[in-house]
Amino acid sequence: MSNRSDTYRGRLLRVNLTDSSSKEEEVDPDILRSFIGGRGLGAALLYNEVGPDVEPLSHENKLIFTAGPLVGTGAPCSGRFCVSTKSPQTGIYLYSICSGRFGRMMRKSGYEVLIIEGKASHPVYLVIHDGEMIVQDAGILWGMNTEETERNLRQKFSVRGGVSVACIGPAGENMLKVSCIISEKRAAGRGGPGAVMGSKNLKALVVGGDNQVSIYDEPELKKIMKNAHQLIKDNPFLMDSISPYGTATSVNLSSAHGVFPVHNWQRGVFEDIDALRPQRIRKEFLLRDKACPACPVACSKITAVTSGVFAGAKTEGPEYETIYAFGSACDNPSMESIIYADMLCDQLGMDTIACGVTIAFAMECFERGILNIRDTDNIELRFGNGEIIPEILQKMVKKEGIGDVLSDGVKRAADRIGQGTEKFAMHAKGMELGGYDPRGVKGQALVLACGPRGGCHHAGGYVIAAELVSGKFDRMAIKGKGPLVRHARDLRGVMDSAIYCAFLAAAYGLDVAAQMIGAATGWDIDDEELITAGERISNLERMYNVREGIRRKDDILPARILQEPLPDGPSKGEILGKDFELMIDEFYQVCGWDTDTGIPSGEALRRLGLDKYVKKTEN
Repeated sequence: MSNRSDTYRGRLLRVNLTDSSSKEEEVDPDILRSFIGGRGLGAALLYNEVGPDVEPLSHENKLIFTAGPLVGTGAPCSGRFCVSTKSPQTGIYLYSICSGRFGRMMRKSGYEVLIIEGKASHPVYLVIHDGEMIVQDAGILWGMNTEETERNLRQKFSVRGGVSVACIGPAGENMLKVSCIISEKRAAGRGGPGAVMGSKNLKALVVGGDNQVSIYDEPELKKIMKNAHQLIKDNPFLMDSISPYGTATSVNLSSAHGVFPVHNWQRGVFEDIDALRPQRIRKEFLLRDKACPACPVACSKITAVTSGVFAGAKTEGPEYETIYAFGSACDNPSMESIIYADMLCDQLGMDTIACGVTIAFAMECFERGILNIRDTDNIELRFGNGEIIPEILQKMVKKEGIGDVLSDGVKRAADRIGQGTEKFAMHAKGMELGGYDPRGVKGQALVLACGPRGGCHHAGGYVIAAELVSGKFDRMAIKGKGPLVRHARDLRGVMDSAIYCAFLAAAYGLDVAAQMIGAATGWDIDDEELITAGERISNLERMYNVREGIRRKDDILPARILQEPLPDGPSKGEILGKDFELMIDEFYQVCGWDTDTGIPSGEALRRLGLDKYVKKTEN
């Protein structure tokens, strides 16, 4: 058993790029316990340090990297880290979870939190190793793609033992608002965190060290982990569906219910669905399965194209959302082009959902005659033409021609094109929608409209399995979805803060997670405290956005979702319409938010202890 003071205590390194200085701090123990780590701790620090007067691409914005109490302990599926910042794409709160070794190596370097502030006068990268911080010139790296950057840095620092790299590609350097931070081909994506790195002239972070991740009661944690592993092994969803097919298994689920977005969300059924099924990926393109650190499921898939125009493409994926964005949304049945686009986005450092949805929008503009062949640089930007997607991505990253129009995502593209195109620009609060059509799975409407970072499909709770396969909910029902989404949202906040993979909710509940967190930290914590922490995190995220001006009027979905019924398939005729307002009322009520404004009530803030951190905004 470790000494309690040596375990998880929120060791923080603050780096100022303006003068290349750094200083060590420790997070207030009350804040650490109240917000756990990862997403929750990042939200608390961001709320305190990045106010409404800060522009996302100014030197005053900050990048906050956080691990959680389970990261690096060997707990199942805990190989993750979180990046929090103000989003260049949406202008509001942003967090992004990424898997890989970076979180564990950050803890081994000596820290649970890194706060990057200021702006370097020229391109640099940071090396943080065994409590030492060095700022290095990145001139030779600037312009490299993410694979080249990571390979260069890992070779350079191989003498120091194991290191992990998080970096940006040309998209981040050019400050595209759809740019990601990439680590080991995994993306901290959505909302443009890569642009924040680029705005600071920060090309990469290299972390590592020989510090051990200290555990309060290692024998007890091992005992709990053994039980957790058995629960995972015995779970059919994880081992029979997610393990062989990864998230691509959702292609079968969403298409079976007619909620797989097709033709820029004009339909819910894809005629060439067999071309996009995970069984085909496994049979024709799979090289090998890959697991995140400490993961027994191995849901990630390394795929490659061996023939045709895209021969030589190799990627880790494609995930479900990438298949939807570059596939069905673009009416594109070419898995080869999807794999190539996925590879290219990883190398350039671009968000696949944002890019695919934006290209699908541009295809509709072209077919409606709003864009013509001169506007698109002589590219036939038609639905189904998957071969042109890589060319459009290259133009986007260079901000060249039509790529310049599309480079910052679908909302800004619609703003630039005008002519009523905002009606079919598929986003919420400026973030492109994840690939489940809420017209046929109603709870998802609240997830997409009310989520803390915009049109994300899970940040505000992931309810797809509950609505489509649990048998406990009528997917078409309006009533009862508020409590469902609130619980899913708060649960997700806990998982993203601990940090462990959200898929584990299928295998065990917060009681097991609480046991692991307690053994790792020495905290006397139970599932009830965890779910309250999740609610606290959700409300703090909401208050961050309230401070930025977000109100009920902003919790909205595109006109297509609200006004156009699905024309075919198992969800034919379904629409949200005026029922959406009833759903919002119910959701706000169960959250303790004012139904007119969407602002958390003073009573809710006091109950959650948030009155110590935030001031209630009255209107």
